[in-house]
Amino acid sequence: MTADESRSSGISIDADDPDGAGTVPGSTLPTQPSAPPVTAPSLAETRFALVPVADVPVPIALAARPGTGQRYVATLTGQVWLLDPADSRDAEGGAEAGAAPQLVVDIGSRVSEGCENGLLGIAFSPDGSQLYLSYTDTARNSRIAVMPMDGETPQTDRRRVLLALDQPACNHNGGDLTFGPDGNLWIGFGDGGGADDVFGQGQDRDTLLAAIARIDPNPASGQGYGIPVGNPFASGDAPEVWAYGARNPWRFSFDRLTGDLWIADVGQNRIEEIHVLPAADGWSPGANLGWPLFEGNERFSRGGTPPDLVFPVYTYTHDDGCSVTGGYVYRGSAIPALQGTYVFGDYCTGDLWGLVRGADGTAERIDLGVSVPPNSLVSFGEDANGELYALSAAGTVSRLESPTP
Repeated sequence: MTADESRSSGISIDADDPDGAGTVPGSTLPTQPSAPPVTAPSLAETRFALVPVADVPVPIALAARPGTGQRYVATLTGQVWLLDPADSRDAEGGAEAGAAPQLVVDIGSRVSEGCENGLLGIAFSPDGSQLYLSYTDTARNSRIAVMPMDGETPQTDRRRVLLALDQPACNHNGGDLTFGPDGNLWIGFGDGGGADDVFGQGQDRDTLLAAIARIDPNPASGQGYGIPVGNPFASGDAPEVWAYGARNPWRFSFDRLTGDLWIADVGQNRIEEIHVLPAADGWSPGANLGWPLFEGNERFSRGGTPPDLVFPVYTYTHDDGCSVTGGYVYRGSAIPALQGTYVFGDYCTGDLWGLVRGADGTAERIDLGVSVPPNSLVSFGEDANGELYALSAAGTVSRLESPTP
């Protein structure tokens, strides 16, 4: 990706019998001073730190393997590394030095490099038995492949291409993929590249370009993939499409508590945007994210305002950055003040931010006060416990923590 393309217990106590032991009729209990309420620190008052847990060349994506504590990191050049579990916090709140990451996959010879190409995303099946990869092949076309796991190691020799998509240019490949709460595989693709939606894919519902796709990777037939019931354009030429009108969805994720789908879409001239498709609305099937009719909330090109248009919940201009990197809603336990906050950032500035939405849907961005080097914030990751990681193309995988004062 380039910058210019850019938780009350269930126990109750009788108010007249606070000790639960009963009182003698007519007696009076001594008055006890009440303790001050205990409140968690506010997000704005919380200090954050990025604690390095591994050095990996050009990391691009992190995935936790369900049913284990294992974390795997993909690199842009086609490798997948298993991180050592020993990099847990020590008594002082820092990180112990574990063993070096273990190389478990190398498909570098099958992956194109340069421009915005490479191995772009990884995801595990819900049972942890299969690893899925999203990459551009040597012809610069998008491929979704799957490998079965043998212990901790993916079986590269049993790699199978599940979905293939030709790309008209080398940029705006999207490349993120994840399993949703529905058990289906969700995949993001960009508009085909160039500028100004030059290939006319943004508002075309008959292509996987400029879209978020949803497929069943394990159909009853046992072959290929299936189209899940409920896909909004199942009768069209691209039945995989769930939402369209994306420019380059650079990272999307499901809130592990609410199931809401958060999509960060990279802007072109001046606006970066974040969309939310609520689980309560069935993830807004057929949602139109607006490109190229709109960049963020502003008109970009001629056309009407379609009824299926879903405007972003938050935007920022290139005064603050130039290429959004989507993250996760924090659902871990180590940083209580961060609970329910969408953590994301900007590739160009390297800054990490938190987005908090009010009851009326308005969003407030809070600077977390930590960053990676400029032009390197390529991705975020979430482990089995809901703790978050930031990946820097400079070669570092770091965990977001809040140091003890």
